[in-house]
Amino acid sequence: MELPPATFCHRCNAKLFYKESKNLCCSNGRVVIPGIPAPPELLDLFTQQGTLGRHFRQNVRSYNHVFSFTSMGVTLDESIPSFAQGIYTFRAHGALYHRIGSLLPSPGNRPRFLQMFIYDTDCETEHRMEEGHGLDVDVLHKIKTILDIYNPFVHRFRQLSQHPQIQSCRLLIRDRPATERQYILPTASQVAAVLIGAEDFMESDDRDIVICTTAGNLLTLKEYTGYYDPMQYPLLHPHGTYGWDKCLESNQGIRISCCDYYAPLLQV
Repeated sequence: MELPPATFCHRCNAKLFYKESKNLCCSNGRVVIPGIPAPPELLDLFTQQGTLGRHFRQNVRSYNHVFSFTSMGVTLDESIPSFAQGIYTFRAHGALYHRIGSLLPSPGNRPRFLQMFIYDTDCETEHRMEEGHGLDVDVLHKIKTILDIYNPFVHRFRQLSQHPQIQSCRLLIRDRPATERQYILPTASQVAAVLIGAEDFMESDDRDIVICTTAGNLLTLKEYTGYYDPMQYPLLHPHGTYGWDKCLESNQGIRISCCDYYAPLLQV
């Protein structure tokens, strides 16, 4: 039996297969997520059919990992044995979480995650090659250039790396202001601020996060904040655009759930 051809939602242009409801994507227009064009250089990596493009797509998770600003954590279920053959099984206890470390690595440790944008940047590519295996140097250079041009988080990290008093600095990662539109591309000053001393500490609220220089501890990012996704998935948020947060509302002023927010993005 051959299924009828797929249709498209006339609201968000999502592809809908036979019997799929229009509520599956944008809830029939209730949720409007403006599209932000990808940088052409990054889009080329995702679409080109040459050897470099195929290599990038096959290893895209690894490339995202070595450019992410945060690490992902989970409590593994150790009761499931590992087998040399068969389907790999991964089961977690509780939720996944994203963590962020200090601005500089502890003595004797190599830089990781956001530290690679700040510390020993002359050896940045070498650090990323060590963080991920089987990566291509040319692709790493290309992604680095793309993020240096477009990503406001990277802009702020690069500025901080040149700060003469970096040892006494802290970095305030800001959540999106409640009055800011979803489609506005953030600037470096909007996503993060450099704090020197304690007098600026009152700028932050409970949804912002303050990163110290060499504290050595890991801070857990709140999953309901707008910077949660762009800091973990820079290749999906190359412009640093904020993701879903708990205050996001629809055109009718109704709070949008995390599921409702991502449904149209995944369907289109």
